Amino acid sequence: MSKQYDLYRFIHGDGSSKDWAFHNNGDGTYTLRWGKTGTKLQTKAFENAQPLQNRILEKTKKGYQYVGQVMIDDDGNITKASPASSKPAGEDPQPTQDEARIYWRIKIPSNVDSTAVSLLMGLVTGYAIAILRAYPDCAWAEKIEDDLGDLIKPGAGSLLKENGVGSLLLLMALKKKGAPSGVIVTLCHEDGVEISDQLKLESQALSFFDTDLESVRSIAESLDLLDKRLDLSTVETSVDDFYF
Repeated sequence: MSKQYDLYRFIHGDGSSKDWAFHNNGDGTYTLRWGKTGTKLQTKAFENAQPLQNRILEKTKKGYQYVGQVMIDDDGNITKASPASSKPAGEDPQPTQDEARIYWRIKIPSNVDSTAVSLLMGLVTGYAIAILRAYPDCAWAEKIEDDLGDLIKPGAGSLLKENGVGSLLLLMALKKKGAPSGVIVTLCHEDGVEISDQLKLESQALSFFDTDLESVRSIAESLDLLDKRLDLSTVETSVDDFYF
């Protein structure tokens, strides 16, 4: 038998993740489930004397992101997403959360000084400028400037399709080129599968934004996410042609 749970997910710096979910039993108790994403989730029931709302707040402060409502069977397996309301129970109304998304995380060690953070901001700004120059008329390219503040701060968040592929390319470039002083950038799909810094291998991530490798090749080359193609027409040969 399966029951409907509200699912939250925490993304680790190495791209792995863990889940936390709750079900309101309707009798003054609630059931929690938790564990590594993709494994059978542990379970325990609690009385409302330990308020559920406080537990939700604790998890979100730790960086857990709301994924949506899912069905979990008695063995602790997530069986499928629920078609019911996508807003977490017990929370204030929030924008719809059932849209597909890509999760990102920027981990900045506590010993990183302000100079290193400034360097990080400079890297992100440089990538954003390259994206804007490549596609000045695209809505998502213009939006990068507005999103910049959210992307450079430590913590975790998610990308919606409306954020555009530029946001993904920016984070992948930061992940590939490396950030200063041990700053770690991770990206993953909703199922916890990591998104690497090798753009050629990430067709699924590109298709999330309804695009493909060739469509973003120009900007990807400028961000060093792809090697630039050699234009043979510009290459002069020093060998004479002979005809027999």
